[in-house]
Amino acid sequence: MKVITTSILTSPAKLFVSLFTIFSITSSCEDPSSIGLILDPENNQIGVFYQEIPLSASVVLWDSISTLNTGFLLYGNEESDFFGKTEATGYSRLFFNRDVRRPEPNAVLDSVRFNIYIRHVLGDNLDSPKTINIHLLQEQIKDLNYYNFNSLSYDPQPVISTKVDFKAKQDTIVSISVNNQFVEGLFAEMKGGVGFNDIFSFREFFPGVVFKGAENEDVSFNTQVGNNTGFVFFYKNEGDTISRAYPISTGINNNFARHFSQIVNDPTGTPTEVVQNKMQAYNLGHFAGVKSGLGMLVKLDMSPLDAFLDTLENVTFNQVRLEMGPLVSNKVTNLPPQSQIMYFTNETNRILFRTDNNPMAVQQDGTPQVDPDRGEPIYLPQNIALLFHLKESNTLAQLITSHVNAIYRKKVQRRDFLLYPGAPPRPGFFGNDDFRESLREYVVDQNTIKLKIFYSKVRSL
Repeated sequence: MKVITTSILTSPAKLFVSLFTIFSITSSCEDPSSIGLILDPENNQIGVFYQEIPLSASVVLWDSISTLNTGFLLYGNEESDFFGKTEATGYSRLFFNRDVRRPEPNAVLDSVRFNIYIRHVLGDNLDSPKTINIHLLQEQIKDLNYYNFNSLSYDPQPVISTKVDFKAKQDTIVSISVNNQFVEGLFAEMKGGVGFNDIFSFREFFPGVVFKGAENEDVSFNTQVGNNTGFVFFYKNEGDTISRAYPISTGINNNFARHFSQIVNDPTGTPTEVVQNKMQAYNLGHFAGVKSGLGMLVKLDMSPLDAFLDTLENVTFNQVRLEMGPLVSNKVTNLPPQSQIMYFTNETNRILFRTDNNPMAVQQDGTPQVDPDRGEPIYLPQNIALLFHLKESNTLAQLITSHVNAIYRKKVQRRDFLLYPGAPPRPGFFGNDDFRESLREYVVDQNTIKLKIFYSKVRSL
């Protein structure tokens, strides 16, 4: 491990200026290991030291990832050298609004649009148009929980197919004109059939739709369910001069239709091919990586911190920075999860919970780390520290100074980290669960995972 010793004069004014200079430098883009003030260590009682601690990482494939009613549908086909081939398929019921009048028996159909609210598109190359296919479900989505390994039968021939250019914009509403026998039959049922009598008759008549991408296009989609995803029928009743609209969508206002996403992965010929058992940690050698949707997480072995802390006496940690990267890939159209929660874990490779069943996670710097009433790690969702992706440097980083200080002072037990893509809700922010709501991924070189530590030591006169 590499150490840089920094000595600071004991004059209070000079001490303040020197510390301010050090922290200003370390918060810049300079590598902290390349800086230091070499003064006269024999005449100083306070020293500031720098140390880097390399960390190792393994991957854990979780089991039982529920993708039910996340608010998003995942679909498409991806391929990478690290994770292999991944295919996602989105399944959803549809709603009709009973408060909207159905077309009269003599109504005439003008046109039909199928809208898709695309939240993001992930792909290394979006220069060419990408395919979206809509299929018809052949069985109902039941009132059960659905996981990323579940599937339902559907018509292999798409009822709607389109190609969309996402080169300039990946957050958009795609509107597709539909003119085929299916929508004509649906409109006829809408006018006078029993399929629209109630929601149960409707599910029997029209179980739902399936969203898929095209093979070999190496792109995936995230679609938000709700008013903006589904059919809109434009028609005229007798005597009308302008068209009326009748929606059949994946949600009405904040009431989402039941939906889930299926993820199928083939890692043949890749480093992750050896990951056979779920909830088991695998060290894959040079690299580690996260794949949302699939359920693959990175586990950081924090045990090297123990050996370092055991060598210290009477110190205060000025700054501790966890840093990973640069990441292997750096594509603006295929960004990794923008934040990750650093949950505590152990040999079970599961998130650890407090006695009140709240999860344990690293808290932000400058906030309490220990619950004074329970004597265990505090749980304040608004104060959870997030490992952020820094786009300029393509690294993952966060300060964990208060956390390490709490470990050193025996207030918190040192535990390994399980990096979970997402962010908890907090005031003014709904949060997100990238782990279940996307296929975002990243691969990191293990040699770039480290703790960068500045600490002060007081000497006796």
